[in-house]
Amino acid sequence: LGIKELTGDVEQYQDFFAALEKTSPFAMGFEALSGSIKGRCNYEEKCILINEGMDELQNIKTAIHEIAHATLHDIDKDAPERPDRRTREVQAESVAYAVCQHYGLDTSDYSFGYVAGWSSGRELDELKSSLETIRSTAAEIINSIDEHLQEIQKEHDKEQVQKEVAEPDKDT
Repeated sequence: LGIKELTGDVEQYQDFFAALEKTSPFAMGFEALSGSIKGRCNYEEKCILINEGMDELQNIKTAIHEIAHATLHDIDKDAPERPDRRTREVQAESVAYAVCQHYGLDTSDYSFGYVAGWSSGRELDELKSSLETIRSTAAEIINSIDEHLQEIQKEHDKEQVQKEVAEPDKDT
């Protein structure tokens, strides 16, 4: 399955990414990652790394994918309730797809191939068992992003008012 890296800009990218950083349970940063790795969730160091040099849409989608891992899969590696790697990847990418769709960001060129690759050979019942986890996690992340975007917008509004007070229009 050919998975194409996502390209394109995201409206209000800086604010959206800042909201993701506040949403993430782990610290986030950029680093050159080897091979085709787009992101990494490091449970031991409680950090998310995103491959530097990608387009904004791929950065956003990857950040949400890794936030989903940090939210869902930060449990003891040997715990019986921790899903296997294939299930974890399907869950994280499905959450990323759903969250991106909510914000009008189409990641289907990447997400569909990714999920198909990690879920091949699986029974439908196995995939269905993850649906509620995916839905509830996507909703939780969307609610958090929305709250942080509102906070960021309030800060921008406050800064704009302070700027207008400091530099009143010379024509009035």
